[in-house]
Amino acid sequence: MNTDTIISCLKGTPLFSNLGPVFLTRVVESSEPLKFDKGSTIQEEGKNCNSLFIVASGKLEVYRKIIENTEVVLQTLERGGIFGEAHVLDASTAAAGLRAAENSVVISIARPALKTLMKDSPNFCQNYIRYMISRAREDRAREDRLLKIILSSGLEIPEPYSLKVPGREEEAPQPPPAGEINKLYAPEDQEEDGNGEDVFFRKELICPLCAARFRTLKPRRKYVIVEKADDDFCLYYKLVNPLFYEINVCPKCGYSFNMSTGGPVKAELKKGLAKALDGIWKSVNYCGSRTLEDAVETFKLALECQRLAGADNASLGRLYLKLGWLYRYLNMKDQERQNLNKALYHLSRYFETGSLQEPKEEMNLMFLLGQLHLILGDERGAVNWFIQITQHPAKKTYPYIVNRARDTWQEIRQKSGAKN
Repeated sequence: MNTDTIISCLKGTPLFSNLGPVFLTRVVESSEPLKFDKGSTIQEEGKNCNSLFIVASGKLEVYRKIIENTEVVLQTLERGGIFGEAHVLDASTAAAGLRAAENSVVISIARPALKTLMKDSPNFCQNYIRYMISRAREDRAREDRLLKIILSSGLEIPEPYSLKVPGREEEAPQPPPAGEINKLYAPEDQEEDGNGEDVFFRKELICPLCAARFRTLKPRRKYVIVEKADDDFCLYYKLVNPLFYEINVCPKCGYSFNMSTGGPVKAELKKGLAKALDGIWKSVNYCGSRTLEDAVETFKLALECQRLAGADNASLGRLYLKLGWLYRYLNMKDQERQNLNKALYHLSRYFETGSLQEPKEEMNLMFLLGQLHLILGDERGAVNWFIQITQHPAKKTYPYIVNRARDTWQEIRQKSGAKN
């Protein structure tokens, strides 16, 4: 690429459009034209940006990695497009990556050369400042459009944003998920090991059965974003589903457990458990990335292990409930109903023990039992639980649960009346 071609490209950009030929010749002498084949990485995301890049020909993609194996293309740059204008000034890490979307030629100006050019030309400095301001305005406009889409879609606004009603000082309240989800039914075991930026981290565990140490993949809490919820507390996620990684499976013996069932195994049960696992565990290592089908298998393993280990009704009920949700994701209705039916049995037995001390947790369990009856076609059983919630001693403390129960009860009555 000759000097005249590079100058022609530079004059088509807002940074160099009004600068004279002498200075532009200096820019050409301070730059380097680079050729990139389609798919080649020009600037890695998260790496120090030491050059300003200007597209001379071809097409580039500005991208950002959101979750494992998933990227979002933020912008496509064609002739005259600029990348790195902010980060190159202090060699800071690039917030996004840059790669060639097709065979391309890029004009690269290294940071030392760029700073010399800015020092020697006030006009170039003014152009640079004006361009940075215009990019900031474009970013703000893009942010406004994104927020409007989020709000119009009914999605929860992310931190650090908050909503306020005009003329009021207090923050507008966000509606809680259906059934006011609580810790009893949320995915377990999302602790983090620091402030890393990767979606997943490795958590070290000790197998309660064979005492082997192993490290298994877990999602970081900040990437676990709830999109919506069903009335039986089944959650749907935007990025990563922590339910896939809730069950820990020892890669040595296959013993499977989650946070609430990971206690010591009784000595008299260990031999029988180890023998049983020989027949049901297929020596699959589940310590890495998991599919939905993998998650189903890990919960099935956990249910067998915990049943043989003598887990209580609460633990078994929650495992069956979550396995039912996984089958719901797969649209396997028969398997979903089978597991929800078992969850209803064990959670009903759990409620009968009177072990729940917190009124909120007790009322949430009652609401769940009502919803499970309803899903399984037992409207009378569902109504019985919803009526009990409306008569609970703590009904004034937790009006949302009471209102949800009352509304669902009324919906059942209206449907029954319409059928008759």
